[in-house]
Amino acid sequence: MAIDMTRLSERGQIVIPNEMRRRMGLKEGTRFLVMGLEDTIVLRKLELSQERIRLKQLLEKSRKKARRVGFTEKEIDRLIQSVRKVSR
Repeated sequence: MAIDMTRLSERGQIVIPNEMRRRMGLKEGTRFLVMGLEDTIVLRKLELSQERIRLKQLLEKSRKKARRVGFTEKEIDRLIQSVRKVSR
């Protein structure tokens, strides 16, 4: 287990020391679950499954294509909701 010190910025940000970021493979945008109990804060790295990552990529690709065709964001959301209702 690695231990190091850091501090809270004026904006509520905490810097994770570089060596820990490197060792744990943390990159900008990495998501964490934050748990607090009394005077202890625990950060746990959230890892998306490959299936969820692929689903997010497909969704973004579909949204871009729909925008190019001329669908509005509202129309896209309505279409997604209608497909979800049919799938249940």
